[in-house]
Amino acid sequence: MSRGVVLLHFTLLALSARVGFSQSVAARGLPSSPAQELELISRAQRTTVATLDSGFPNTPFARWLAALRALPSSALLWEVNDCGEGGDGRAAPTCVEAILKLAPDTTAHASLIVAGLDGRPVKPAIFMLLIRVRDSTTMVKRLRDWAAYIRK
Repeated sequence: MSRGVVLLHFTLLALSARVGFSQSVAARGLPSSPAQELELISRAQRTTVATLDSGFPNTPFARWLAALRALPSSALLWEVNDCGEGGDGRAAPTCVEAILKLAPDTTAHASLIVAGLDGRPVKPAIFMLLIRVRDSTTMVKRLRDWAAYIRK
């Protein structure tokens, strides 16, 4: 088993202990079981960066994120959510969000849409990129700009 596969397997095992669920999440059409969430997270992690932006290598997203900056595995969290769109009870797509803790007051967020409004899987694509510093949020349009900020 290659180191990358072992790391991905370890990441998925660690996630199984962290992923939580609620009735309101299931009611909005998001995955209703840990296995469904883990599968969506795994799909996002395996998505190649080149499919998200043709200017990047054909490397799995999770491996690329880990290589952007030497961060401990605890500094990279994965969650399944409603892409920030379903808080008002309306139907929303499903995203997998990678959250990188860059400093005590700074996080970088990359949301990949993984399922449409009907809950059916879609080809993962960038939904939103942002940087949070204290109480300030900056939306970033291009993956290369987001990556440049993380590499600082």
